[in-house]
Amino acid sequence: MITNFELFGFCHLASLLVPVLLGVGFIAYGLCVKSDAQLRNQRLFLAALIVLIRGARYMMDIYYGVFEWTDLISLHICHIDLILLVACLIRPRKSLFQYCFLIGIPTALSVALFPGTHHPAPGMPRAVLFIMSHMMLVIGAVYLVLVLHMKPTFKACASLAFVGSLCLVPVYWVNSALHTNYLYIMTAPPGTVIETLDKLFGWPGYVFAIDMLAVLLMLGALGLGQLLWKMGKPKITAAVTRDRHS
Repeated sequence: MITNFELFGFCHLASLLVPVLLGVGFIAYGLCVKSDAQLRNQRLFLAALIVLIRGARYMMDIYYGVFEWTDLISLHICHIDLILLVACLIRPRKSLFQYCFLIGIPTALSVALFPGTHHPAPGMPRAVLFIMSHMMLVIGAVYLVLVLHMKPTFKACASLAFVGSLCLVPVYWVNSALHTNYLYIMTAPPGTVIETLDKLFGWPGYVFAIDMLAVLLMLGALGLGQLLWKMGKPKITAAVTRDRHS
């Protein structure tokens, strides 16, 4: 375990850069493919890569004895995003995309940029996979906008923000019953930005602070998504168009 991970040090920057380069390659190829079959195969490959990186982290946790079964049914936003993003890459759906972009990108990017200083054994390798797995969630959502020309909407943003805030109550009940810390609303994880908010506002003040910050980040993601949508070129193929608007 390490407790002194260097934010924006070499390993951190490399962990951010590698998924970005992979994303550039996927997007560039996706914009050039000529058939539905090629595009579908690329989407499946990207989905498999996202699962592989997250799976490698889980295998590392199992080997070092820090894996918990609750990780597989986690209510953490990024875990839900992982499942929905993979599903959306396999079979594009507008409803799934809205969550992956408007909630998934702000959350995953925040975690990747500020992953905290504490990471379980074996320390640095796990930290690298932790950051990369979250960056791939960002890459996947951007891919859906630029390659499949899916568009985030204000209506979806408002709905997700409202429902997401309401979900804090049942998640609190689940945490109380299972002695878990989903969404980190019970205690702030050490060495993270959330811990800083906890020191500033206490509990439950830091939970409300996170919720308000999340709404602001969702609005930022909405603006970015609509800008990227204008930049992207729609894939004019029957199968992709049908999936995109489902």
